[in-house]
Amino acid sequence: MASVKDYLNSVMPLFQAAGGKLVKRLKVEKVLNGNPSGMVLVMDFDSEEAVTTMFESEDYEALIPGRDKGFSEMNIMVTGKL
Repeated sequence: MASVKDYLNSVMPLFQAAGGKLVKRLKVEKVLNGNPSGMVLVMDFDSEEAVTTMFESEDYEALIPGRDKGFSEMNIMVTGKL
């Protein structure tokens, strides 16, 4: 879908500018529980503040309409080490 491709092409420079590094991009093959979308991106950032600032930026907010058009559901989570 064009909206998905447009979103991914636009968001990756924002991730990189915030210090984000793509760890993995995976296709969901089987759902055992829940309602995830068709792919999972795992990104690594230097800090929680860096990723939060990026997602709260005006540049990211401008991508939200296209994101919502391309994805029926998107879960965005910040995780930490156990």
